[in-house]
Amino acid sequence: MNIHHVLALKRALDHLQSGRPVRTIEIAARVLEQDQENADAWFLSGVASQQAGQTIQALDHLDRACRLVPDSWDYLNHRATVLCGLGRFQEGRSDYERSLNLRHDHPETLANLARLHVLMQRHDLAQPLFRRALSLEPANPSLHGDLGVCLVALRCLDAGIASYRAGLALDPEDAEIHYNLSRALLMVGDYAGGWLENEWRWQTRHYRQVGKKFPYPLWLGEPLNGQTILLMQEQGFGDAIQMVRYAPLVARRGGKVVILCDRPLQELFAAISVVEQVLTLEDPLSKADCCCPMLSLPKIFETRLETIPLETPYLHPPPNMTLPGWNKPERHPAVGVVWRGKSRGQLTATAFKPLFQVQGIHFLSLQKDTLPGELGGLSLTDTQTQLTDFAATSVILSSLDLVISMETAVAHLAGAMGKPVWILIPYASDWRWMTERTSAPWYPSATLYRQTSPDSWTGIIDQLARDLSAWVEKFHT
Repeated sequence: MNIHHVLALKRALDHLQSGRPVRTIEIAARVLEQDQENADAWFLSGVASQQAGQTIQALDHLDRACRLVPDSWDYLNHRATVLCGLGRFQEGRSDYERSLNLRHDHPETLANLARLHVLMQRHDLAQPLFRRALSLEPANPSLHGDLGVCLVALRCLDAGIASYRAGLALDPEDAEIHYNLSRALLMVGDYAGGWLENEWRWQTRHYRQVGKKFPYPLWLGEPLNGQTILLMQEQGFGDAIQMVRYAPLVARRGGKVVILCDRPLQELFAAISVVEQVLTLEDPLSKADCCCPMLSLPKIFETRLETIPLETPYLHPPPNMTLPGWNKPERHPAVGVVWRGKSRGQLTATAFKPLFQVQGIHFLSLQKDTLPGELGGLSLTDTQTQLTDFAATSVILSSLDLVISMETAVAHLAGAMGKPVWILIPYASDWRWMTERTSAPWYPSATLYRQTSPDSWTGIIDQLARDLSAWVEKFHT
């Protein structure tokens, strides 16, 4: 053992723990120039490279450390984290499990493997790991929060909320736990608590920088008396479509309503009668007196489950809008179908084949970004070239008798237009759909079809086909 190398690597570790990974890499490199077989130097360099954002180098150096010392639980744990960061989840899982075989009582490794299972939607495997980690570190607030996420995904909502509250009892300022608690409270219908907790989102990692860039003073609900207010889209298309229902309520408080949103929503929102102007993120901001993120509107209006603004339709196709190449269906009933969302519900058209076999229906695909040959052999009218933005989509929806959709922005738009819509809901439901019920609290025209297990849509699709057969019979009577 070279004492100089030992002392050098101790300094390297000090730099690493003090947030100076580049210095750690430099020191480790000097040691490795003289001793290529020094596993600790490769390990420290790998961990430091990861901290410095040099992921490929990190993996290479951790690989070298693991080859030199294949039975180090610590080396394996860190390499697993890098592998997972690169999307190599199965390899990462293998390393975590090997690490735990070497040291089964390490809470960080237990939690890391549990978080990987959560990422892979295997919450049933994650829950016991989080509980084992908590038995070793009961005063760790983040672990309570992680267990809460897991329990909510398993639809153990009361237990999940209790876990969130246990974490907040240990760290009342943990914004991530507050924000996750908000979603759980909204899911069980506690809107008073849910909207309040939702305001913590501006202090979470995802939103922290956004909250520092509000262009005007935040509106808190006071009378506007003719002032101009900017309503800002802050999340996805579906969220904006859901929350723009508050624009008339803001106008009734005396506001001149301007909306800031993504371009695909611009023309749709411009058709709202109380909206004076719609800007996109590429446009220069016009002068306003105050602003409000859309997901704060329910708190401002003290929305409760029984007071959700339900005046539908609140979105309409722009007047006199025409779509090149689009002809209204000549055969009815006409049913539009979406089988794939951006993140929740990744199916292909063939998964919906039992629906397409129902006779007497003109089916239209409302799916964007179809795969090559995906519609081959299926009796569907493809509208993809007409789906240029949500205003265009609203024109097509206005001609349909029913929409069947995964939980997507199209489902939100159909509900906002008062169009009958059947929505497929994942097992780990989003907050707005609550639990168990088949009706949608925010969209009176929607019917919810809930996944009964996390891994299969087959049962729901079969039920949809049966209900669609009954629906078409009633349509023709």
